Amino acid sequence: MNIIERFDKVLSCLHLPENIIWLIKYISVNYGVYIIWISLHYTAAQFYVHLCVPQTLKGFLLSPFLVPAPHCNGLRWVVYHGGNNIMAMWALLGTWFITQFIHINKTKEE
Repeated sequence: MNIIERFDKVLSCLHLPENIIWLIKYISVNYGVYIIWISLHYTAAQFYVHLCVPQTLKGFLLSPFLVPAPHCNGLRWVVYHGGNNIMAMWALLGTWFITQFIHINKTKEE
C-alpha cells in the first residue's frame, strides 16, 4: 500500500463530508511540499536555538563547541535551504499571479 492509498484510508475513517475530503486532498497534493518545507524550517530553527545556542552563560561558553557539532550543522542546513526554498516558492507564486493577471487583461482587450 503506497502513501496515497494510506492517506485515502485515513481520510475515509474520519467520516468527513466529501467537499472537505476533496479540499484536504487538493491542499496536500498541490501545497504539501510547501507545507513540509515551512514545517521543517520552523522546527529546525526552534531546535537550533534550543540545542546549539542556549540562552544561558553556560550556553554562551559552550557555543564554540556546540556550533560545529553534527546536529547543529544539520539544523543550520535545514534552516538555510528551507529559507531558500520558501523564497523560491514565493517567487513562483508571484510569477503565477502575474501570469494570471496578464491573461485576464489580454482576454478583456480581445
